[in-house]
Amino acid sequence: MPKVEPKTFFANERTFLSWLNMAVTLGTIASALLGYSNKFGTEGQGSMSTNVVGLILLPISVLMVMYATWSFHRRTQMIRRREDGPFDDVRLPIILAIVLVLGLWIIFLVSLVNYIRGRN
Repeated sequence: MPKVEPKTFFANERTFLSWLNMAVTLGTIASALLGYSNKFGTEGQGSMSTNVVGLILLPISVLMVMYATWSFHRRTQMIRRREDGPFDDVRLPIILAIVLVLGLWIIFLVSLVNYIRGRN
């Protein structure tokens, strides 16, 4: 059986922490937007678009945390069993990126519609 070097475990942890960092950043932005729209009582379209942004980004950040945790545990078990791999996951990050891009497009379109309505 091949020897597993400690740097392999550390690389897995760094990847996990990197995913968590991005998820927490996204979740913090979403929570701040939701808190801002509720605390200061913004009214009209601004409140709706702020809520939409927060309600789209918050579940995406939760999905990122779930994926990061699942991936970290799966890779840790593979390393402990000294499996040869593959350690990468091609499909789920692509699906998560597509969901994030779709969410950002929805946010853009809602903001664009609100801007156009405000000018008329």
